Amino acid sequence: MLQQSQLISLLNRVLGESARIRKGHEAVYYCPFCHHHKKKLEINLTTQNWHCWVCHAAGFSIRSFFNKLRVNRAYFDELTKIVGEQQYRHRDVEQEIEQVLELPKEFISLGVPNTSFEYGNAVQYLRDRGVTKCDILRYNIGYCETGEYSHRIVIPSYDKDGHINFFSARAYYDSYMKYKLPPWSKNIIGFELFVNWNEPITLVEGQLDAIAIRKNAIPLFGTTISNYLRESIIENKVKRVNIVLDNDALKSAIRIFDSIERFKVFDIDVRLIRLQDKDPSLLGFQKIDKIIGDSNPVEFADIIKIKMTL
Repeated sequence: MLQQSQLISLLNRVLGESARIRKGHEAVYYCPFCHHHKKKLEINLTTQNWHCWVCHAAGFSIRSFFNKLRVNRAYFDELTKIVGEQQYRHRDVEQEIEQVLELPKEFISLGVPNTSFEYGNAVQYLRDRGVTKCDILRYNIGYCETGEYSHRIVIPSYDKDGHINFFSARAYYDSYMKYKLPPWSKNIIGFELFVNWNEPITLVEGQLDAIAIRKNAIPLFGTTISNYLRESIIENKVKRVNIVLDNDALKSAIRIFDSIERFKVFDIDVRLIRLQDKDPSLLGFQKIDKIIGDSNPVEFADIIKIKMTL
């Protein structure tokens, strides 16, 4: 039982949420790969088998799960202390191989003009959102005409070493699903390649928002600050963090207040900017820059008041 409790504690910290325990030995979480809105990822605490019932990501050990998540090495060391150096079945060898995220094979760069009808519509959509030609080249923005991400703008994110760590695909026509994300962990730092930890950083919901803000902006790909991002902010001793979300996003971002409270413990100046109607990519750089500049630091009393009004 002690081992199970230790595993649950470790998994909770890695995934940034508390498990729902089923049958006494199965920990159930939200899947970090398909991001389904219900908890569909099951991890057997006895056998260590794990499986998502939606995207069918699966493995035979928690170590293979951590490999797919690409977690910090310290988590592997802690796992070894709990379960020991275990021998896994041959099938696990394939699970242990480091997986690499790639852009869709149908990806076409928007930095190279072409005469396609779809190219023109994709560029026009970005132009309407205030994205410039320089932005397209800087962020290597592209689109897909066919395939799983057809008729979508594809914006890659790269880590500090220039390797792709995530991407989002935004429909440029009306669609019931505006964004489509890859089955990949969001325990990353969006646009990490461009982050300067010595300057104030701004956290926003999506990549188009980050591009609009320009100044050291990090997209969250949602409304949750990942463990890796939170730890990096603290380790790099960032002095100021701006969090810019519209009201709808803030209503689903309750867990973000846990990160804000942790930042405050480390004397980080946190500014929570609540946009009333439009997102940053529609307001534009100058208006957002002024709103951020006029903002005030968040105090613990403010956090309580905001929670009560959501």
